[in-house]
Amino acid sequence: MSFGVLTLATPNDYLKAIGLALSLRISNPGVPVAVACSPKVRPLVEPHFDHVVDEDPSLRGFVHKVHLDRYTPFDETMFFDSDVLVFRPVKPFIEQWGRSPYTACGIYKTEGVSAFGLNRQEVLKKIGKDALVRIDGAGHALFRKPECGEVFENARLVTKNYRDYAGDIRYADEDVMDIVMTMMGLEPAPYGEFFSRYLSAKPGTMKMDATKGLCEFVAVTTGKKFSPCMMHFAANEAPFAYARQLRRLFRHFDVPTEGLLKLALSDFYDREIKTPLYSRMKRWQLRFASRRPSFQD
Repeated sequence: MSFGVLTLATPNDYLKAIGLALSLRISNPGVPVAVACSPKVRPLVEPHFDHVVDEDPSLRGFVHKVHLDRYTPFDETMFFDSDVLVFRPVKPFIEQWGRSPYTACGIYKTEGVSAFGLNRQEVLKKIGKDALVRIDGAGHALFRKPECGEVFENARLVTKNYRDYAGDIRYADEDVMDIVMTMMGLEPAPYGEFFSRYLSAKPGTMKMDATKGLCEFVAVTTGKKFSPCMMHFAANEAPFAYARQLRRLFRHFDVPTEGLLKLALSDFYDREIKTPLYSRMKRWQLRFASRRPSFQD
């Protein structure tokens, strides 16, 4: 059975996808890496990947992620978001996860709201289950052909009828997979030492060098030393630290670093200025609407 890593690349994040591929060259030598992208992005990423797959031009945004089974050239696939760096061999971890057709690190939740607004209690009522899988922010998934076919077909069906399940909220592939995994009884994998985020580290303890496969820190949650397999730089939470790692990788492999500073500044702007400003404006609008007098004839 062939095994490989798959990611997606867009005109906005193709430099991150290249960084992922370069980190895998160091941490997982010999493991083939594929990328799905548009014809516009193909020449930008092609030198750094073993396989380049044309994405479906009719799809947009996160919807591509419920079509990964159609994009992968491998029988057994580890998918990573483009904003991931890998520091340790992947195979030993996934061999411990069993033979599930689809899984990702996560837990079960019975209440609360996802980052995209999915009300878990309401969904559980609709699908008749007691607890919902939660893989929010995982940035990865493991799936196997041909068994994963049913999983992705169900994901595409939930996507087609997303409002029936989730209501009038933003579409999120992770929420879709939470629903599908729960309906199909697929268990999430344990986090263990596989997954991390930059904010998982106690301030001042981070030691990272992707060119050496090094990532060590003291975990905020346990107070113990932690050496994760991967780190997901989600939500632009560490734009400059991430850009430094990309720069190291690019220079190590003699890849031009043009665009990395602009990428870091853009991520910083989105997280620290644009998103807080948008949230504040929404609060003002709601407050103004609640105070506006109503007029009756």
